[in-house]
Amino acid sequence: MLLCVRRLVEYLLAGQPLPKHVAFIMDGNRRFADQLNLQRIDGHKHGYNKMKNIIQWCLDLGITYISVYAFSIDNYKRPQEEVDSLMELAEQKFEELLHDEDAKKWRAEVRVIGDLSRAPPAIQRAAERLMQGSRENGPTKAVVNICFSYT
Repeated sequence: MLLCVRRLVEYLLAGQPLPKHVAFIMDGNRRFADQLNLQRIDGHKHGYNKMKNIIQWCLDLGITYISVYAFSIDNYKRPQEEVDSLMELAEQKFEELLHDEDAKKWRAEVRVIGDLSRAPPAIQRAAERLMQGSRENGPTKAVVNICFSYT
């Protein structure tokens, strides 16, 4: 199904001027999980995988600036258990993205932007490793902004 949607979008955009920068708000992961009777954290894991697919699609289309709004400061108001799970997931996914061979092929500088001082130290360190590692992957052709702890 998703391949059909991708092909349709590519067909509709063929020959059209494309934006240089697109942004996505990662919303609906909890609703997705609830609808499938999954744990909510599993909905967020699915959202992460979809984010990676969308970034690749954008790069394939020639869009070189991509922003993903992943975690707003308002999300800190959620129940503490949920926030803790999301922080743990973010740390894992920052580390995973750093070592992901498909992500390295993006040749993108990954920036984690926002008020990271609000995030736990482990998140701050993982974000810094991700940003540094993406800069060390050689010449870049794109920028991926992960908005985390943003207003």
